[in-house]
Amino acid sequence: MVEAGHVRAGIEFWSMAGWRPYDPWPSPVREALEQLMHEPRPRSAGPVPMPMNVYEDGDALVVEACLPGVAPDDVELSSQDGVLTIRARGRVARREYLHQEIHDVEYLRRISLPADCRFERAEASAEHGVVVVRVPKVRPKPPEKIRIQINRKPSS
Repeated sequence: MVEAGHVRAGIEFWSMAGWRPYDPWPSPVREALEQLMHEPRPRSAGPVPMPMNVYEDGDALVVEACLPGVAPDDVELSSQDGVLTIRARGRVARREYLHQEIHDVEYLRRISLPADCRFERAEASAEHGVVVVRVPKVRPKPPEKIRIQINRKPSS
């Protein structure tokens, strides 16, 4: 069943509500709770992790981070001690909203990568809210055969 939500400036916001055979909340309490759920919420207290994919592609490790609404200039990538850090901030224009569900957001994610990753050669790109970091891996050296000379003691 579709029920009308709250109305502001002549615009009605709809919400989905199921059939309620038994509603434990009296009507005024339920209405207050529903109104509270539609109130603008403050920005979260701290950074949130972004969803990501990590996979190997030939001689590189690829990290895809989903950062909706974040401009590439607002993404910071760094590495230290084998840990890749992705920090980003999405900002929403300041205006008088009739209804607001999209807010400023700060993302933070740290991921430990294998020791054979070469962070100094990492490259990144961004398209459609997805940041892709490509970190080359060190090519393993082929096994090297070393001949070891055995010194013989002179016999007495």
